[in-house]
Amino acid sequence: MRTFTFAALSLVAATSLADLKYTVSPGSSDTKLRVELELIASADKVEFQIPNWAPGSYRYDDVWKRVTDAKAEGGVSVKTEGKNPLITTWTIAAQKGKKAWISYEIPVQYANKTGHFSGPSFYMYPVGRTQEPCQVEFKFAPGTPIITGMNPVRGNQALYKVSTYDVLADNPVTWGDYTLDTYKSYGKTHFIAYRGIPKKDVDRAYVIKACKFVSDMQADFFGGSVPYDRYVWHFNVNDAPDGAGGLEHLSSTQISLASGVGPGAVSVLSHEFFHLWNVKRIRSKALGPFDYTTQPQTGALWWLEGVTDYYAHTLLGRYGWYGKNERHPDAIAKLYADAVQNLTAVRARPARLDVSPYEASYRVRDAADGRGNSQGYQVSYYDTGWLVGLVLDIEMLDQTSGKHSLDEVELALWEQCKDDKPGFEEDDIRRHLVRFGGYQMGTFYDDVVMKPGELPVEKQLAKIGKELLSVDEKYGSIPFSLRVSLDDKAPRVSLSEDAAIPQGSIVTKINGTDVTGDNVRSQTTLYRALQRSSKPGDILKVTLKDGDKTKEVNIKVGEATRKVQRIVSVQNPSERQLKLRKIFEAKRRR
Repeated sequence: MRTFTFAALSLVAATSLADLKYTVSPGSSDTKLRVELELIASADKVEFQIPNWAPGSYRYDDVWKRVTDAKAEGGVSVKTEGKNPLITTWTIAAQKGKKAWISYEIPVQYANKTGHFSGPSFYMYPVGRTQEPCQVEFKFAPGTPIITGMNPVRGNQALYKVSTYDVLADNPVTWGDYTLDTYKSYGKTHFIAYRGIPKKDVDRAYVIKACKFVSDMQADFFGGSVPYDRYVWHFNVNDAPDGAGGLEHLSSTQISLASGVGPGAVSVLSHEFFHLWNVKRIRSKALGPFDYTTQPQTGALWWLEGVTDYYAHTLLGRYGWYGKNERHPDAIAKLYADAVQNLTAVRARPARLDVSPYEASYRVRDAADGRGNSQGYQVSYYDTGWLVGLVLDIEMLDQTSGKHSLDEVELALWEQCKDDKPGFEEDDIRRHLVRFGGYQMGTFYDDVVMKPGELPVEKQLAKIGKELLSVDEKYGSIPFSLRVSLDDKAPRVSLSEDAAIPQGSIVTKINGTDVTGDNVRSQTTLYRALQRSSKPGDILKVTLKDGDKTKEVNIKVGEATRKVQRIVSVQNPSERQLKLRKIFEAKRRR
């Protein structure tokens, strides 16, 4: 598909008139924009629709409900039909070969003088014409900053031209009072755009370091080049110590980012960036060009999402990333801890014994009573796919005595799909596994991908001299508990083992960070993060409110023991086990 390559982002000649011409202007309120679409009619009427789902998010969203005040010369007729999804079509009268237009208002995210929108929930398209060139011009107040993954025409930040509607819709836009940082990776400029009040609390130098590490690491993995001309990290910052959630795009990503940018947030950065290859370019044929009225069906989402997550985490370990507030002793230990986390999540779902990774992917639109979801049918193709990636990777190493690994399969798919080549067929993953690992890899693939059942994680770990054990783990035990108090707009101490912090006390700050607020999250996120990360002997500085006065007390974190699952080295591993483990953990395997 032409839209999935750097070539697809190249500019239409400046002297040509784009077939589909969009103009975006302020709407009737700060939280709305007006969109006008002008085109040359190909018939005596033109039908318009707006996507019912967004690539990367496999659920119906009923965006058509947000479209208001549709206008056109001669009026607009509207028809809604179907079921799961409902499809709305706007129709206008036109003259074939003559200009026609439609305009409408649609809500966007807007707060603190900063706006943002994602294309599939914003731009209408003329039915049957999504593969034509597009132009979009933003008519905001003069000098309004705009950032997007599209290339501006001759440096004009208000005007962009791209090859198809698919490319236009796959480029989110942020404008207004955002904070911008940049860095270079493999000769390309990468932009970091922050919005949200907590953006002031972000360690921006650390974010640049993390983003650049991820960019450099993954470009190196894929051979030392990148498939885009520029890249934008659109960050909507929230007030939390860790965590993130994102959606990938052709040359950017949208991420809800915790201001603390903990290790969980960095793993999401790695996941979304890996999608530049896996999903956006290495993709099933069903994933483009898109039919925006109905969700695509592919049995490979376990690979496109789950194996993306597998590489997002394991590459961080293999390349040695170790950031702030890590809960594990080193990067490789963190890699194995991620494996345990995914294994725990998978084995908590009884449906794994009835639903294969392939079926969880292929039937995702059957989830939620036919509305679809972004996790999978009955089981998650994220954590399931993570484990499938692990067992396939180790099996390839074992079958070839370390000569080949899953890396070769990923890179072979890249060679197959890059440079605007079509997406892969449903059995191409299996074909490449057999190509590098022999027919046994095909049989193994059939067992772990096409059939439901328990994934042989322990058996595979043994091949690299590792085992899953339940062990005693010492951890930091905070000697007080908090409960939310919306009346006080601050948490109260519900239980205390330290006289310095009496039960019933109101807590306003922990380690200098405000924990007050009128919602549960603001009062609890920091405390929960400290429960996970505090070590025995740490000192917590807690500010208590006593009437109109405040006092600060130092609370020492105690030591406790709990049973946890952990992947550890076997005693007296064989030379073969050590050899395969060394390759498995290596930065470069080829």
